[in-house]
Amino acid sequence: MYCRWCSGSASFTGNQTMIAAFTGGGGKTTLIYYLAEKFAGEGKKVIVTTTTHMAWEPGRPFADAGDAAGVRQLLAQYGYVTAAYHKAGQPKISGPDREILEKLSGLCDALLVEADGSKRLPLKVPAQWEPVIPEIADIVVGVIGLDCLGKKIADTAHRPEDVAGFLGENVEDIVTWENVAKIAVAKTGLQKGVGKRRFLVYLNKADVLESLDPAEKIVERCRIKGVEAVCGSLRKD
Repeated sequence: MYCRWCSGSASFTGNQTMIAAFTGGGGKTTLIYYLAEKFAGEGKKVIVTTTTHMAWEPGRPFADAGDAAGVRQLLAQYGYVTAAYHKAGQPKISGPDREILEKLSGLCDALLVEADGSKRLPLKVPAQWEPVIPEIADIVVGVIGLDCLGKKIADTAHRPEDVAGFLGENVEDIVTWENVAKIAVAKTGLQKGVGKRRFLVYLNKADVLESLDPAEKIVERCRIKGVEAVCGSLRKD
């Protein structure tokens, strides 16, 4: 498992909480918990939450988002905690409102917010109501799974008709590195809602590629367009 951004680009300044929103395709939850464990291991206190819905992971420390005392207790014990709302038996957790979110940001060094959904598919373009980036976020990380390359849009994209229309393609067409780069840099694509916040593209699942050449081309195209991009893998070997 490796993530070049995780190794140096994320920084903590003084007592200011780093608030990062994660958008785009599949891999957001895995990346969020990877970062939570990494930062916690460095002595930081990390809260994970969502502005939409997020997969329920019962094996992880969890507190009701409105229970500040419970959140503090689990932060002291584990270094990180998921703070949201969960109904017994449901596969998803839901996020707090703006007021609670702001209170949570005052309890930690890093607040990691899943702000989009993709049904675990690697590629998507946002609908009119997406993503749900909290106003207090200062970093947005857009995620794309490189396992979309070489596959039909119909088989690899969330809402494939929308993705095909955005790209000017057919749902039966094959996803190319140029397609991925176009989504990554577009203001109506992965950059939607970012505004003046810092923006980073994280290209996940580099381990599935026979050659890193297409990933490097995407990164280069992003940088030409003024977008910071890195590739990596969250696979545990």
